[in-house]
Amino acid sequence: MDWRDLWSPVAILGGAGTLGILASSWPAVRRGIAPGCLLALLLAALSWSDASGDELSRATVTVSLIWGVLLTALHWSDGVSPSQRTSHWQRALPLQFVLLAGLCLMSRAGDVVTLFLGLQVASLGTSVLASPRSRSASDGQFSLSWLLLLGFVFLVAVTGSTRLETIHEALQTSYVNRESAKGAIVGGGSRVLTLAAIFIGTALAGYAVCVPFHFATRKHSVVPSDYLFPRAAALLAWIKLWPGTITASESTAHLLIGVLAAITGIVPLLQARVERNLVKQWWLLAVAQGGWLLLAIAAWSFAKKAASINPASAIVEWNLPTAAQAAWLLLLLDGVAVIGLSGVLAYLRRRERSVEFVDDLRGLFHFEPIAAVCASVCLLSVSGLPLLAGFWSRLFVALAAMNVRGEWGPPALLVPHAGLLLLTAFMALSAVWSASIAMRSVWMMLFGLPLGQPRSVGAVSSLFSAVLASVILIGCGVLPGPLLSWLCAPRVEQHAPQEPPKAPALDDQGGTR
Repeated sequence: MDWRDLWSPVAILGGAGTLGILASSWPAVRRGIAPGCLLALLLAALSWSDASGDELSRATVTVSLIWGVLLTALHWSDGVSPSQRTSHWQRALPLQFVLLAGLCLMSRAGDVVTLFLGLQVASLGTSVLASPRSRSASDGQFSLSWLLLLGFVFLVAVTGSTRLETIHEALQTSYVNRESAKGAIVGGGSRVLTLAAIFIGTALAGYAVCVPFHFATRKHSVVPSDYLFPRAAALLAWIKLWPGTITASESTAHLLIGVLAAITGIVPLLQARVERNLVKQWWLLAVAQGGWLLLAIAAWSFAKKAASINPASAIVEWNLPTAAQAAWLLLLLDGVAVIGLSGVLAYLRRRERSVEFVDDLRGLFHFEPIAAVCASVCLLSVSGLPLLAGFWSRLFVALAAMNVRGEWGPPALLVPHAGLLLLTAFMALSAVWSASIAMRSVWMMLFGLPLGQPRSVGAVSSLFSAVLASVILIGCGVLPGPLLSWLCAPRVEQHAPQEPPKAPALDDQGGTR
């Protein structure tokens, strides 16, 4: 083993998380878990340049570092106060570092086996953070794992290889170039591949929308990892595996992802509209944004297919983030907002009972102005309000979806894809509805009259994580230029200026020049 394998974000984050889990059993060293995790983030940031040159790997490490900083601030005081010393939350922070290492491992995976193992590490670890009495988390993710494994088995049986490059090459050769392959591939047929696409797509969509909504059954605990890690793992698996599968399965995968995006964007909002529990309502608003993530994946996959058929298929050539970059930006910023909301709820803990209902936030601005402003910023950013970071991430997704050429209309007329255009309009309407639901809590916090002045007993570090998340969301929303330049920088190629060619020297008959 080369020493460079140990100087990587996967090894650093995974090692720090493992040591933190072991240290959580010793009260004497429990106070050093959070500083040790912060040191691990610093070492991982120093090893960022030594990570794989792949753009996906660098984006994953960047997202992991930002989430790691916010999660460290959120859980800095876990296990320090006497009321938390016997709680399972003592292992929350180091376990989340192990899950971050699983995400980084998925970004560097080159075969189906490594991809599946990394997805299990990044997703099934959330069941450990769940309440020991709750079985819905482990049962639901166990079903999704078997469904995903069955799809992988069908895909490997059809293509005859576990390498991702070989799978992509086999699918592209057999289904894109139909004249030479005659629509069939060795080892299987289109029906088996269609089943593989359905199984894989359904399982990844389950991870992406956090199905089942097991976190919504909790009233007193806030677990941001339930939202962050399964969704990020599903996005990584989609980017790694989905282009070749969606190209091969044709209209079946197109229809599947469109229906799943529509269901994800509307069903959680229906539940949040009638929900009175505060934690459930906020989490359902966050889950509903998974429709935008599925829209970004659909736009990216359709653009991949259109580019393989016609290289000049884009409607407009602009220097904006691609659909995959917009998906990562959406996941990053929504994750920051979710961690901020978790920090506010953790800070507002009370001795007599937890904050459970929307009425408990009435007049929060009068006695906890910082918490009220941070919660409002995070809620409005998740809903996509302009001048906040969530608006730009959704705008980039919508522009990427509308920039895919459709298959209808005259050849000389540049028309967008009809399905993506309809799905974009649907998600825009759902964003307006999501903002109206979020405004109920915002109005109650900022302009409601307080019924009392309850005293919060949460840690100050939890409020600091919410403040840090709000600063990120406001900064990226008001000044999106640096963020846009950072996203589009890898796509701009710098060419060195070429010197003009010199005229050849002519020799005369005397030998002089």
